[in-house]
Amino acid sequence: MKMNKPDKPAQPNGEVPEPSKEFTDFTCDPNVQRQVAFATDLFQNDVTIRTLLESLAEGVVIIDNAATIVLVNKQTEKLFGYKKEEIVGHPLNVLLPDNFHRAHPKHVTGFFKKPKIRPMGLEKELAARHKKGHNFPVEISLSHLETANGNLAMAFITDITLRKEAINNLQSRNEELDTFAHTVAHELRGSLATLIGYTELLNDHDVNLNEEETRESIDKIRRIGWKLSEVVDELLLLSSVRKEDVTVAPLDMLSLINDATFRLSHKIEECGAEITLAKEFPTALGYAPWVEEVWFNYISNAVKYGGTPPKITLGGELLENGYARFWVKDNGPGLCQAEKAQLFVPYSLRENDADSNGLGLSIVKRIVEKLNGYVGVTSEVNEGSLFNFTLPIVK
Repeated sequence: MKMNKPDKPAQPNGEVPEPSKEFTDFTCDPNVQRQVAFATDLFQNDVTIRTLLESLAEGVVIIDNAATIVLVNKQTEKLFGYKKEEIVGHPLNVLLPDNFHRAHPKHVTGFFKKPKIRPMGLEKELAARHKKGHNFPVEISLSHLETANGNLAMAFITDITLRKEAINNLQSRNEELDTFAHTVAHELRGSLATLIGYTELLNDHDVNLNEEETRESIDKIRRIGWKLSEVVDELLLLSSVRKEDVTVAPLDMLSLINDATFRLSHKIEECGAEITLAKEFPTALGYAPWVEEVWFNYISNAVKYGGTPPKITLGGELLENGYARFWVKDNGPGLCQAEKAQLFVPYSLRENDADSNGLGLSIVKRIVEKLNGYVGVTSEVNEGSLFNFTLPIVK
């Protein structure tokens, strides 16, 4: 295709810059002008066809056999961010990602040799390029139109960004549910097997247990019962976090911490844990029942994995980005990089930890992220761990 190029100003080094393909004035070519005028007359003179073209939900791009855009509809303007006059008369490459530019002319030639109605992208994912420079996934169907001025190709373009996101979310959800089912089944099966074992032991008249052994067995059954109850509670909490939309309000962190430690008082007393609180905590926005669960899980982990005895520090500070950060620090053995990477992964189990059900920290992450915050951990081997979470502050 021959183009009439305007004079280009010389650069300070004397070189003449190459214009971007997107802004080269292809419409100066008489052949292009004729094709554009013909296509415009062809579609605009028929009111029914013109109305149909402009009412379609898909973007419609019509090109000639040189891959020059000769007509587009209003939906194309919306999809790509261009006005009609910015792309009509220009090569189709203006709407394609850079990695499609080399191979696309061959596809255009092939289509015009044997034009037929067909979908595109059956073997590979397709993308288009927006005026602002970002690519977005599309679905394209091709058709053709025989005219007195030669064949024209018609591309019907649908932005499938939302569909792709929905598919990815569904796939992620299914993978998560598979992991979830495996984890819960593992937890329930192990605990129930132990529970059944102790009840059968107590019911076996051929086994003579002394008073102390009987008490120990009953205590084991009680512990397993509480553990299973915790799993059920966490499942119900997880369900509520996934489904409910809550109203956030200023939080009294000291009150929530006191409620969480009261629920853990038996464990705290049993292992002789020492808990030190900051004098003041920043006021953040959140949903009190959920944030109490965050403190409960963090403190519970610090008690469980802290030193002997556990020494735990709770604190909070204002950040410069409109958030407050809260933390629970323990004096435990610390974590290596591989362990830290698995902490907030949904339903991951700690290796060699019979007391872990793999739910707590994944629920913490869900809660905090749903409240527009984020979670984190700082830990080194033999130096303890500091678990933190952030929430927006009251402005």
